[in-house]
Amino acid sequence: MPNAAERRNKPVPKLGHPTRRLRKTVRTAQFLAPILGMVVFWELLVRGGVLNGEIISAPSLIAARALDLFSSAQNYILFQHIWRSLYRALGAFVLAVILAVPLGFWLGLSQKAYHWLSPVLSLFLPLPAVAWTPIFLVILGHGDITIVLVCFLGAVFPVLYSTIQGVQSIPQHSIWVLRSMGANPGEVFFKVLVPASLPALLTGFKLGLAHSWRTLVAAEMLAALSSGLGFMIFAARQYLDVHTMLVGIVILAAMGFMFEHLLLGGVEQVTVRRWYDSRRERA
Repeated sequence: MPNAAERRNKPVPKLGHPTRRLRKTVRTAQFLAPILGMVVFWELLVRGGVLNGEIISAPSLIAARALDLFSSAQNYILFQHIWRSLYRALGAFVLAVILAVPLGFWLGLSQKAYHWLSPVLSLFLPLPAVAWTPIFLVILGHGDITIVLVCFLGAVFPVLYSTIQGVQSIPQHSIWVLRSMGANPGEVFFKVLVPASLPALLTGFKLGLAHSWRTLVAAEMLAALSSGLGFMIFAARQYLDVHTMLVGIVILAAMGFMFEHLLLGGVEQVTVRRWYDSRRERA
């Protein structure tokens, strides 16, 4: 049997304390409740005649049209639209990350380089990426290259500026201390620069991917030849097929939601949040 000292040191369970799985379920329900409430309210407005059902379809009709597109002989076309849009937007985002992250670290660490290049970046930042579409159409014509370049311009600046701000916010004494202990540049980069700037990097990734995804729709409407969600929405407009247009919009919203909360949110959960939680536990 345990002695008195062991009984005193044994942690006392907290009665009524919810489990981690239950807390996660509650947070998920709280997050989804406003979305479900909006959908129900939208359905009631259409059913009650407040909104014109011929212009704004009810969510139930949009869901029925989506199921029809996925289950009928047209499902290959719908999947082709989704895949083509994913290929373009994610390809542009990856190219933006490959360029913006190293450039952002360089500009964040070099005050002289930032001083000379920041006016140029400030000049291009306010320009909407889709404004470049006609220029690329004249130079490159219709097709994937034009769309990817436009989406790339939409993604690169949020990633670049977030990286610069994340690096510039790192205290210099953290770098000096590690260097004084004999650390080489690689150790400084992976042990100080990357962990300290990771929250800003992930924020930039979220913004960059969101900008790439939003820009994609307009670029596909103007430059796509035969596929893409933006192309599908624009083509359905010619036939006044409101249900198909709203199916495309809902798919765009759902995939943007998954990008932020599942893809990048999962990366954030296993990196930044876990790292800061472990630091708090050690403190």
